[in-house]
Amino acid sequence: MYHYDRLPYESNPFSETHPRFLAMLGELFRIPVAPAERCRVLELGCAGGGNLIPMAWYLPESEFVGIDLEESQVREGQGLIEQLGLENIRLAQGDIMQLGEELGQFDYIIAHGVFSWVPEPVRQGTFALYKRLLKPNGIGYISYNIRPGWHVRGMVREMLLYHTQGIEDPLACLNAALEFIDMYTQTLRQQPGPLAQHLLLELESLKKAHPSYIYHEYLEANNQPLLVSEFLEQAESHGLKYLCECQLEGMFASDLGEKAEGFLAGLEDNARHEQYLDFLNHRTFRQSLLVHDTLEPDYDIDLARLEGWACASNLAPPHKLELRRASPQAFTTLDGKDVEVADPLTRAMLAILYQHYPSALPMAELLAQARVMQQQAHGKKPVTVAENWHGELFNLYANCLVQLSPQPMVYPSVLPTYPRLNTLARTWVEHGARNIPTVWHQSLNTDPFSLRVLQLLDGQHDRQTLRDKLLAELQGGAIELPGVSRDSGKLRPLVESNLDRLLGLFSHSGILAGGAASD
Repeated sequence: MYHYDRLPYESNPFSETHPRFLAMLGELFRIPVAPAERCRVLELGCAGGGNLIPMAWYLPESEFVGIDLEESQVREGQGLIEQLGLENIRLAQGDIMQLGEELGQFDYIIAHGVFSWVPEPVRQGTFALYKRLLKPNGIGYISYNIRPGWHVRGMVREMLLYHTQGIEDPLACLNAALEFIDMYTQTLRQQPGPLAQHLLLELESLKKAHPSYIYHEYLEANNQPLLVSEFLEQAESHGLKYLCECQLEGMFASDLGEKAEGFLAGLEDNARHEQYLDFLNHRTFRQSLLVHDTLEPDYDIDLARLEGWACASNLAPPHKLELRRASPQAFTTLDGKDVEVADPLTRAMLAILYQHYPSALPMAELLAQARVMQQQAHGKKPVTVAENWHGELFNLYANCLVQLSPQPMVYPSVLPTYPRLNTLARTWVEHGARNIPTVWHQSLNTDPFSLRVLQLLDGQHDRQTLRDKLLAELQGGAIELPGVSRDSGKLRPLVESNLDRLLGLFSHSGILAGGAASD
């Protein structure tokens, strides 16, 4: 039974479903895919359009169709489309089992958070739909839960289903589940065993999750994880072929040790190879890409082809960038995780890309600038360090830590004197969304303070005016800065530093006016 009318699923952008992301993977394996800038995309289970609408806004020459079973969410999305004035997207209420050729064919079909959560006949219907509606060189994306890795989450699901049995109202059911999660979390903190600690990690993550995720992942009637071998066999029975995972790193055994590498190398059957990878990696979730079985992907990746593409990176460089020696240095992701980079030329490339983000620079131009930086670091001494950037940059891409693009993408990187949100971001803020879509189709999470800054970015305020407004509102108690008292004598410098950080983040995310051709 579906309860999306009472508990609408949080509808956000998923970067791995974007046609630009999918097109790059097709390009990597020499599939002649349609460019993201001129393609047709179908999303099954589009909810309120939070994933599809930003694609349509940033790619005005492409066409997008979204289908969802729940009419209320479709209507909400249609309202956003009308407000944005988009003519290249339509959302419609529909059942996967009843969709036909009237939709036409698509270059990309995506189903995120659908496949494991529907009955078996619908899963088979999804495969059949992909076979019928994918263009000959099209790519289909499907996400799904994976056995046996998902079994720990399955334990939590079994407990919550038992605890909430007999509760018909979805909100009451969710509240009962949250009460159990809180009680069980406190209990597990007293238990030192490895299973208890594993369960504790799972429950701690649920305490931070959106309520709709908890309900639809753990309390809905259907949630059937699969063995990946089962998934691939079913896809093949419908004339579809496995292309790859969205996160390429999970397809390789290099981090599993020599014993595992040797074992996997002896497996000729692709389904068995992927199945044992799941066993050895304890994988719980997959984002798999499918193509027609008439296509022959080329898995012999020639890293020299990197030189013909463009690259973007939001990895923050260290304060003292070392470009003379090949020793690891930590770059930092947006969420504060360290990523070690050993090759000096790669470090120079990443530093340049960070300055120009969200632009994707052509590799030849990037390399030329990086070599100049490296030579300047060496002074008059010639650079003698061997270049290992191909492998290191590809490894970062395989782990979704940098973005590759078949073509360059240029966006303004200078913060305007009077910053203004682009139309898409402004519309999201007006509708109370807490996750703002970036130019690279990622979710920019907001708290009350950053949301208030976003609301003030109307092109009428410079940095000083923004600071004064925020300071006055903080002192008056209208807003709060987390962990800071409004009576603090350091309030002004704290406001200034947080404002500068946020303005830089918003500019870096491409959500300011001038950051997209369609604005």
